[in-house]
Amino acid sequence: MTIDRRLLLAFAMAFGCGSGLFAQTDVPAGVPVTLLEMPLRYQDWPQRRSAHAVLELDPVRAVLSVFSEEGGQNVIVRHPGGDGGNAWALEFREWLVALGVPSHFITLEPGSGGADRLLILVEATPTAFDSSA
Repeated sequence: MTIDRRLLLAFAMAFGCGSGLFAQTDVPAGVPVTLLEMPLRYQDWPQRRSAHAVLELDPVRAVLSVFSEEGGQNVIVRHPGGDGGNAWALEFREWLVALGVPSHFITLEPGSGGADRLLILVEATPTAFDSSA
């Protein structure tokens, strides 16, 4: 019997057994914290795109549920190199904008780690905690 690695990681983070995001309490000010990191495989990208079809994608729903303009957050879309990868990232950004994420919060970067996927991240830059207030 095999256990899905993502399920095991989620279990470990939920019960404090891992050093995941929820355990990062001592991050220096100005260092981005990754709130979300999800791949989007090209095989999952709908052939006929509509708002309904794009909203069915787990990475899109995850970005929309995690992202906040007030949280010092940025959505990073890492894409495969070349014209095809760049075009896919541009279209993905357009869909995020159409679904409510302002374009100036979205950064496109080459280097998704695979020719057939986008890597979607939501990062937040924490501010320094002022204990004198």
